[in-house]
Amino acid sequence: MDFLSHYALVDLFWIGLSLFLMGMNKGGFPVGSIAMPVLILVWPSQAQSAREAVGFMLPMLCVMDVVALLFYWRHAQWRQLIFLIPATMVGVAVASFLFVSDEGALVAVSDRALKLLIGALGVLFVLYFMMKKWILRHLHASKPNWTKGTVFGFTAGMTSTLAHAAGPVMQMYFLPQQMEKKAFAGTSCAFSWIGNLMKLVPFILLGRIHPANLKLGVTLLPVIPFGVALGWWLTHKTEQKYYTALIYVVLFVTSVLLILKAL
Repeated sequence: MDFLSHYALVDLFWIGLSLFLMGMNKGGFPVGSIAMPVLILVWPSQAQSAREAVGFMLPMLCVMDVVALLFYWRHAQWRQLIFLIPATMVGVAVASFLFVSDEGALVAVSDRALKLLIGALGVLFVLYFMMKKWILRHLHASKPNWTKGTVFGFTAGMTSTLAHAAGPVMQMYFLPQQMEKKAFAGTSCAFSWIGNLMKLVPFILLGRIHPANLKLGVTLLPVIPFGVALGWWLTHKTEQKYYTALIYVVLFVTSVLLILKAL
């Protein structure tokens, strides 16, 4: 546990809180969009904070997906994912190429650019929330098909690989299918699990998952099941209108701070 001496208690608190928030999101309570901006803002090594934080979070997301699937496995509609998976794999591959080191690629995402991207995605997430009813009304009710699956799968693969931010994309894909609430949560969870497993291979090959960060993740692992369980409980017990606006205010503020920090 000597490696923990490299982290101040306040760092461990904020990193643990980010994991807890992401766990709550996996449990169905929509606070995951806040987690990545917060984690990047508080990451101890600010020179590469965005790249390291995204790499640190991936194995944790895989653990969260497994815990969440324990709650939602029987509700997931696995056949709905057939149209998404091939294009998602392509999106992950393209984004992984952009994610190599600055010195090793013709086109690469610097840490500063990644901070801007994640901050901008957070702001777009808020705008999507504000216009969500209008957007979904114009998407109309629909069944999954190869055309939509290809477009949304590729976009989700890209945004998920670069910033773990495929949530709004998948909402726009799944919500018009008018699934029952638990089926929607279970199917979204199943897609997230498959997508994150896809990302593990390029992240490992590109050196984005560091042994020291894995040790830190293992140390903070106990917060994940508590986060998932609390998210699941709050989803079933809380009126959404009481917390949604607050969540997006916090997301907007943290995203703007992240953009300013990058600039």
